[in-house]
Amino acid sequence: MRRVIFWGFLVTVLISSGTPLFAKAAKSKADSVKYRFNPVVVTATKVAGAQKDLAASVSVIDAKAIQSAVSNSVLELVEDRVPGVFITERAVMGYGVAAGAAGGISIRGIGGSPTTGVLVLRDGRPDIMGMMGHPIPDAYSLDGVERIEVVRGPASFLYGTNAMGGVINIVSKKMTKDGFHTKLSGGIGTFDSKRLAMYHGGKFGRFEYYLTASTKQTAGHREFSNYDGDFYTAHFGYAVNDSTRISFNANLANLYLLDPGPVTAPVVDHWYDLRRSGADLTLTHSGRLGESYFRLHGNFGRHKIYDGWRSNDRTVGFMFYHNIKPWNGNITTVGFDIKRYGGDAEDTIHKIPVINYGREFITEYAPYIHTQQLFLTRFIASAGIRVEHHPLYGSEAVPKFGLVTHVAKTTSVRLSAARGFRSPAIRELYVFPPKNEKLLPEQMWNYEIGLSQDIGRTAKFEASLFRADGDNMIRLMPPPPRPMFVNSGVFRHTGYELTFQYSPFNNIDFSSSWTKLDLGNETLNTPGKKLTAFLSYQLGKASLGINLVHIRDLYGADFRKNKMANYTLVNLTLDMYVIKSLGFRIAVKNALDKNYQTLYNYPMPGRMVVFDMNYSL
Repeated sequence: MRRVIFWGFLVTVLISSGTPLFAKAAKSKADSVKYRFNPVVVTATKVAGAQKDLAASVSVIDAKAIQSAVSNSVLELVEDRVPGVFITERAVMGYGVAAGAAGGISIRGIGGSPTTGVLVLRDGRPDIMGMMGHPIPDAYSLDGVERIEVVRGPASFLYGTNAMGGVINIVSKKMTKDGFHTKLSGGIGTFDSKRLAMYHGGKFGRFEYYLTASTKQTAGHREFSNYDGDFYTAHFGYAVNDSTRISFNANLANLYLLDPGPVTAPVVDHWYDLRRSGADLTLTHSGRLGESYFRLHGNFGRHKIYDGWRSNDRTVGFMFYHNIKPWNGNITTVGFDIKRYGGDAEDTIHKIPVINYGREFITEYAPYIHTQQLFLTRFIASAGIRVEHHPLYGSEAVPKFGLVTHVAKTTSVRLSAARGFRSPAIRELYVFPPKNEKLLPEQMWNYEIGLSQDIGRTAKFEASLFRADGDNMIRLMPPPPRPMFVNSGVFRHTGYELTFQYSPFNNIDFSSSWTKLDLGNETLNTPGKKLTAFLSYQLGKASLGINLVHIRDLYGADFRKNKMANYTLVNLTLDMYVIKSLGFRIAVKNALDKNYQTLYNYPMPGRMVVFDMNYSL
């Protein structure tokens, strides 16, 4: 049935896609935009502004980087390009959803297993598994993605629980010029890997839309590590008038994957059958009194797992915020969020009786305010506070403070202090024997100083030095008398990040980053050192990309246990266009054929070669 839906969608869109004549008119320069080091970002403050004016550490992955990615996974691209971020992997494709599975996200050492300390957003709406409180990493394909914004450090004052370590916001692609555009893409690769995708968008008058459908399969590099996924995204936008706009975004992922288990204890029947979907409806209005945003959103899931687990979850909510400029140099955001999350689950492995974990839901709501003030022409002071209300813990105040000073036209210094927190997930409070209804929220303070320096018109250097102090971290403690979730003691993380970007010519881009972390005893799945580098070179109709990732001091457990070998990965891409509408790509992942692990006892694939073809109608 899944394949019938996919092919039906593909045929329908091809029939309605218009003639090739429109393709040239619809070609948007935004597809190859260069931000020249000062992109406009929204995630860090909910106000569109230049990156250099933010007190927070923010990374932007633009459309060009997405097009040149060696993988079709959002999380892999984020790890390749963003300092301080690490993602665990276990296979050619696929992560899994069980505790301790791959796809764990850490930002500066905060994330957890599974990831509950980093919040993933789709167009600003939370995307989490309602019962477990974590994102589903397999659901994040690059199809239909315009850009990715990553906030490194707490963003709880704007987004509430789970944004303790940071935020990854996936922004949907939009059409910006009149006409139609349709693209077909397919590929084959090592380990019997296959991919087929279709992208179609259009714009006429005040209405624009963008649709995608894709399917990915692989036999995997180990026995019983197969993966099969179908992905769909939809974006619709309508400008009611010059001041009012309505937009709708939706996504659906159907996933079936196998987990081969650690090499020390391989398994043959650990399968996962997952369906994830979500949507949001947003109304924006600009007037003399400022900009208003109203958003209804929902995120839904159905999970079936080999061990008998069956669950249905959802997260639904309403978001409102208003940006106003009450006086010269000031921008203030006032907002209110409410969301209800949870679901039901049962264990069907024991046919009689079935273990029913019941239905559990939690409703949280919060007002918040954030203000930014320019003074003396070169200082931007900011402050914000959120008051999160939880039915178990009452009200939680979450403040944030920041200061940016433009010392010179090319030099900026920033300071920030922000509190992050995370409410215990439903699974930790009410589900499974480790549950503990007496758990307290996790919390931490992050202190940071940063420097941004433009070097002429072709280069930029950034540095961030930070310290995070936290307590009440939720950990699973072993017997006696039985395993239980408990709040652990305090922790302190310190570190620094360096980034460098260089574009001497329009056809050459170079970027690099270095991260150094001191995590104390919280060493699970976060490297102490990380180096990334990316070089792209375009010559005529050909483009070459080289991506390097070097990882050191990576452990498979806390307290520096289960040390994994240091490794260096090199990925290569070569894109060529025979004619304007027909292109080819050869990608080589792990070109040096290194033996490495990012998840303890899960060896990653060796060298992989992928051949892709793209055709634009």
